[in-house]
Amino acid sequence: MKIYSIRTTLHIYILRFSIAYVFLFIFPGLIQAQLLWQTVRIGGGGYVTSMKAHPKVKNLFFVTTDVGTPYRWNNATQRWEGLLYNLPANEWEKGAVGDLAIDPSDKKGNIVYATLSSGKNSDGTVLKSTDRGSHWIDCRLPIEVWPNTHKGIKRIAVDPFNSKIVFLTTCPAKSVGSKNGTFVSRQGGEPGSWQKLNNLCGNFIEFDSSAGKYGNAGKTIYIGCADGIYRSNDAGAHFVRMEASPVDVERSDMHADGTLYVTAKTGVYTYDGKSWKNITPPAPGKYRAIAVNPHNSRQVVCCSNSHAPYRFKAYRSNDGGNSWEYLKADTTANADVSEAPWYVSTLGQNLSEFCWDPFNATSVWFTDFFFASQCSNIWQKPYPVWKPRAAGMEETVPTGPILCPPSGKNVLHTCIADAGGWDHRSLTESPQKGMQTFFPWKLDPEKTGDGWANISGVAVQESNPDFVVRIGRVGWQGSGYGGFSTDGGDSYTQFSIPKGITGGRIAVAADNETIVWIPQSGAPQRSTDRGQNWQAIASLPAGMLAGDNIFATGPVFPLAADKVNGKSFYVYNPKGGIFRSTDGGIVFEARGAGLPEAAPAENLCLETTPGKAGDLWVSILGKGLYHSTDAGLRFSKIPCVATVDFMAIGKAATKLSYPAIYILGTLDGKADKQLYRSIDEGKSWKSLGVPAIGKTPRCMAADRRVYGRVYLGTGGNGFFYSTENN
Repeated sequence: MKIYSIRTTLHIYILRFSIAYVFLFIFPGLIQAQLLWQTVRIGGGGYVTSMKAHPKVKNLFFVTTDVGTPYRWNNATQRWEGLLYNLPANEWEKGAVGDLAIDPSDKKGNIVYATLSSGKNSDGTVLKSTDRGSHWIDCRLPIEVWPNTHKGIKRIAVDPFNSKIVFLTTCPAKSVGSKNGTFVSRQGGEPGSWQKLNNLCGNFIEFDSSAGKYGNAGKTIYIGCADGIYRSNDAGAHFVRMEASPVDVERSDMHADGTLYVTAKTGVYTYDGKSWKNITPPAPGKYRAIAVNPHNSRQVVCCSNSHAPYRFKAYRSNDGGNSWEYLKADTTANADVSEAPWYVSTLGQNLSEFCWDPFNATSVWFTDFFFASQCSNIWQKPYPVWKPRAAGMEETVPTGPILCPPSGKNVLHTCIADAGGWDHRSLTESPQKGMQTFFPWKLDPEKTGDGWANISGVAVQESNPDFVVRIGRVGWQGSGYGGFSTDGGDSYTQFSIPKGITGGRIAVAADNETIVWIPQSGAPQRSTDRGQNWQAIASLPAGMLAGDNIFATGPVFPLAADKVNGKSFYVYNPKGGIFRSTDGGIVFEARGAGLPEAAPAENLCLETTPGKAGDLWVSILGKGLYHSTDAGLRFSKIPCVATVDFMAIGKAATKLSYPAIYILGTLDGKADKQLYRSIDEGKSWKSLGVPAIGKTPRCMAADRRVYGRVYLGTGGNGFFYSTENN
């Protein structure tokens, strides 16, 4: 069985010290670089789909995210800890958990189950942990898992009367097959112990502990399906659809006294063991999140699905839903965003789940598009104060490059979907401002301050890195926008956008403010007046970047400015070779003998070398690494490099050395993907191991000021940076 683990920092440091001692003093010369990988501190930024509180262990919470790792709350440090950062590179497509369940009878809180997506065709499996998610065992149940559907979050559940019994139902299937339906294991999830019970595919499973046992198992079980709610009164042997039960159900929560609350497209409902009752709040709509107070079955909170428009539509009730009070989550009125000061929108956007603290009758959490937020008193008048608990939670997806400036205020620039990205002054402190502030997309005239900046390109001037330029799209597929900063991101000025120009990549000249823009749609553009006016570049073809949304360009970075010569720009030619301009982007000419074609959306990186005019590197997925020393006239293939996902150029080892070249890929004769570094222009390479990032990277950069530091932006686990320990 495969075992997945997260790092235990103390043990890692002890182990690394021991290894370093042995190699330094016994076998000097054989030591290899040891990298510690840490997340860049942002605080939130991605969709938190579910939250679970352990009923027997105080302050033990777990959350899942739609495309990233699940997290565990560390109450001692007041931070979230990612649980699937150490997947091997060949399993990086995995890592997103659809559903997570705890064993309610486990007094130590060690047993956890999760459904894991494979990332391909939504095929997945079940994982089990016996140490709160630090290590996982594959239970080998092939099922469909859809973490990014934002629907069911209780599809796996452990029998409260028998810890060996685990029930699982899959997401409403697109096709009926062996990977869909309801399954049970009566041996604690052991491989080979799973049995398919029926073809029911639901959004939740609930055990009614008040109904007692049937033999050695819980008697009554509910499964919420599209056509209604099914109930078993014989420990799951048979399920029958309940008459008058709501259809198109979303979420559920059950009190220990047997009171069941359910949300559906048509509203909110409760079942008291005898009949169903519609208790929908005053605002009708498709409801989603719901939670009942474990200490009082009459106290409940719920929220309608606020996906479009994004509004907080939550309510609280003290009388079982007979009457409701509206709740509020306004960052200007009743929210504490100290752990994510960059956030300027209202909280509760596309709220997914409420979670009541079983050890505190007034403390409630909710999860939404950006955070897991907590209030200490849900009954506070007029409204409770919500606080995003964002430390350590870094689930974001890059939609552009990572950029390491050579100097200036910032240590890093990032581009992401939805929140836009940040100009980072620190790797360990959350940014004070983000692109939500500077590039807001007002969703409707009644709302202000709602930032939905989708940034796909960022660039700085080499000689003045506080001149920053960014471009992107309004929404994932909308019109283009962009702007510039002259103060390192303290402020931005939006520039005018030529008609039909959207997204893409951007570059700034080394010693002046000339901007070259390769968009997703429309002709390439050039500006010399900070984006007030643009001129189409006739010598470059349109359509060099594929797709019609911000994700489609993915890991394709075909544009770079020379870092010495302020008149030189380079663009990769999809048909092979490059285009080069020597007049500040007015005219580009084709050159680049020896450089092969690349598929439109496959990984491609074009980089220019710091301090060396006309020195270029190009990596192409599946086709290797190439170097030019004559401004792209000719390229030579680096012979020992087999495959390259990404490449980056960082600080040299010494003042007299060539800048360090990093690749994520494989060398000839090496099957496993690793991070490698060369300090001799690609003649030799040193392994830096497999990055502990847990998800497939979408971009990579190397630090210009710290030797040995590498950055990777992942498709769901945020941004990581390395620290070398030798």
